[in-house]
Amino acid sequence: MQATSTRGTRKPIPKLVQVQVFEKDRWLCRWCLRPVVFPPAMRLLQHFVSAAGHKRPLAFHHPNWRRDLSPLLDELGASVDHVHPHARGGTNDPENLATICAKCNVRKGSLPADEHLRRYKRVPVKGKHGEPQRWDGLASVFVTLLDANPSLATASEKAWANALKHAWTTPDYCDAKVAGGHSAGHLS
Repeated sequence: MQATSTRGTRKPIPKLVQVQVFEKDRWLCRWCLRPVVFPPAMRLLQHFVSAAGHKRPLAFHHPNWRRDLSPLLDELGASVDHVHPHARGGTNDPENLATICAKCNVRKGSLPADEHLRRYKRVPVKGKHGEPQRWDGLASVFVTLLDANPSLATASEKAWANALKHAWTTPDYCDAKVAGGHSAGHLS
């Protein structure tokens, strides 16, 4: 007899919504405040460095973000997190979504935000010149490389590029981000 789940099926979060979450949080993990990296950018970087003749093995990207083959993604790969976990009834409403790095995603799991923050105290990042103001997780590098070589794009990467471009060129979205955006680390 096969076990059945009593929880609802998780609907995928649209790429545009995910981009809006990354932008809202300024591409910083909501839980540890470290800059995150957009994983598709790392796949394209690895491809272009290899194609340029680099002969040594590279560890920029692996589809499973393996530590030995993509250490940057293993720590800082960008994902979208449910502040109130999906497993505990959390929704895909944008107010319940936050940017999370791979390390915090493993730690947080299905913990509610307050429990996660009790277990893993935030250690303030002391940047000599302040918090990152223009970090984009290498999303602009991703779009630039993809635009230069569209034949390399997977269907998913094309959708990501479209979502990024839409977010970057929609005046209403940009105005709302500036007016209604919050600083990283603030739970709304």
